[in-house]
Amino acid sequence: MRAFILVLLAGLAAAPAAHAQAGQGQTPQKPEGPLPHARPARGGGTIAEATLVGPTARYRHFVLGAPVEAAGLSVRMRDGRVLVLRLPDEEVFEDRRPRLADLDGNGRDEVVLVRSSSRTGSALVVVGERNGALAVIAEGPATGAPQRWLNPAGIADFDGDGRLDIAYVQQPHAVGRLRVFTLRGGALVEIAATGDTSNHVAGSPEMGLAAVADFDGDGVADLAVPSFDRRRLRFLAFKAGVHEIASRPLPAPAAGDFTLATVNGKPAVDVALAGGRRVTLTP
Repeated sequence: MRAFILVLLAGLAAAPAAHAQAGQGQTPQKPEGPLPHARPARGGGTIAEATLVGPTARYRHFVLGAPVEAAGLSVRMRDGRVLVLRLPDEEVFEDRRPRLADLDGNGRDEVVLVRSSSRTGSALVVVGERNGALAVIAEGPATGAPQRWLNPAGIADFDGDGRLDIAYVQQPHAVGRLRVFTLRGGALVEIAATGDTSNHVAGSPEMGLAAVADFDGDGVADLAVPSFDRRRLRFLAFKAGVHEIASRPLPAPAAGDFTLATVNGKPAVDVALAGGRRVTLTP
């Protein structure tokens, strides 16, 4: 694996510099190799597959446990075209999971990712196709300095207005602030926020310590996410303002990816705990 990563890094270093602005960073040639341990996103919409590519050691935060991050994004469209977005030298995608969603309701998929900069820190970004090329079409506020990361928690219509929203935890190891944004007028607009949350263990590749479902039965999506110390599972709703549906103690800190389950016909969350145990909880 070490030799494989070194070969990929050598290929990236030889590639021409590019930028993330619309119309730049595109190439008709075969893209760089995929980021090790990353998961491609596959969908049934206008984007068939999105893959993080171009492993690079230039950022050196290691929050996800590996010495490399992604220098670019490769997207295979439903019509067979392959589009590639390469980031400037001071930026990486500090992520392992591209997320596909039609955030603006125009019938075309966008890709949601975490982009980190050596100048401004991490920000949530939305990548879409514009004029036959990939571009960052919207971005949230940056964390302000390098090595201050954020971790997406879920994409759903959290406030019941019929449009998809994006939830993330800002600095899950140091700040623990849950923020919810929606794409409106070409910009990411914050619609809700609360504290005392975390959805990641520093150094772990597992980013999925959260789950989305209608936990209170009102027809609108809710979010299950650990407390900042990861010793409680908080069920949060956002319709008509942020409020906690329930809070359940955990027998050990949450430590790995969650999965949805069903208990007595109602949605539940299967939580991976430190030490390898799992527990299933309902509100």
